Amino acid sequence: MERKQIMGLERMTGDWHQYKDLFLLADEDEAMLARYIEQTERWLWTVANTTVGAAAVRVVNPYEGELMAIAVAPAHQQQGTGNAFLQALIAAYARRGWWTLTVGTGDTGPAQLRFYLKNGFCPDHIRPFFFSQYAAPIEDQWGPLQNMIVFKRLLKPLPHWVVPTTAAIWQPLAVTQPLAPWPVATGDGTMGWSLAPVKQAQTLTFVGAAFDFALNQWAALLNPQPLAADTDLAALWRYWRRAYPAYVVPANYFRGNK
Repeated sequence: MERKQIMGLERMTGDWHQYKDLFLLADEDEAMLARYIEQTERWLWTVANTTVGAAAVRVVNPYEGELMAIAVAPAHQQQGTGNAFLQALIAAYARRGWWTLTVGTGDTGPAQLRFYLKNGFCPDHIRPFFFSQYAAPIEDQWGPLQNMIVFKRLLKPLPHWVVPTTAAIWQPLAVTQPLAPWPVATGDGTMGWSLAPVKQAQTLTFVGAAFDFALNQWAALLNPQPLAADTDLAALWRYWRRAYPAYVVPANYFRGNK
C-alpha cells in the first residue's frame, strides 16, 4: 500500500532569498520580483518535511489580498501539489476574514489559466501590456506574454440581496458632493450610488451593485441612462472609491437582470 505524504502550509519567517529559485519559477524577472516581494506575506509548502513550494501574498486591505507569486518545484508538479498549496492559502485567508483574493497571470499560458479556473477563480479584468515592462520577453505555450489576466476568487459567499425595482424613486443625499459617485437612496432606505449627478428625486437605471465589505451590505449602482455593455464598473469603483473596498458587479450578475 502506497504511503501518503504529509503536506503542510507554513508562514515563512526567515530570509526569502534562500527560496529565490522557487519564487523565480513564478516570476522569471528577478528585478520585478524584488520590487514587491518584501511587501508581501510569504508562505512555504512542505511535503514529507521538505519545502517544495513558495508563495507571496500582498495585503490590499483588511478584506482583500493579491496572490503575487506561487510556485512548486518541477519534481512535484502535475501531482496535485499546486492545487493543495493554493487551497490551503485560500482557507488560511478565509479564516482571517478576507472576502476576496485576486491573482494575475500571463495571457499565453494555458496551464496557468486552467490552474486558476480549476481552483475557483473567475476572470475579473485585464492589465493591458503589463509584460512590456519586463527586461526581456517571456515565452509561453501560446507565444510571448503581453497582457496580464486578473482573476478573482470569493473566499466566502456574498449575502442575498433584493434588487431594486425599475420603478424605484431615488432621492439625492448630497447634491453638492463634487466627485462621483453620488449617494442616493429610496424611500425605504435602500442605499445606492449614482454614476451621474442627480439634482432631484427620479427613477434611475440599475446598472450594477457594490457589496461594501466594511458595512456588510449591498448598494445599488445607478445611472440616468443605460451604460455601454463594456463599461468596467469595478474599474470605476476603484478609481472613485479606492478607500472603500467593495465587490462590484454588473446588473446581469443578479438573476432576472440581463
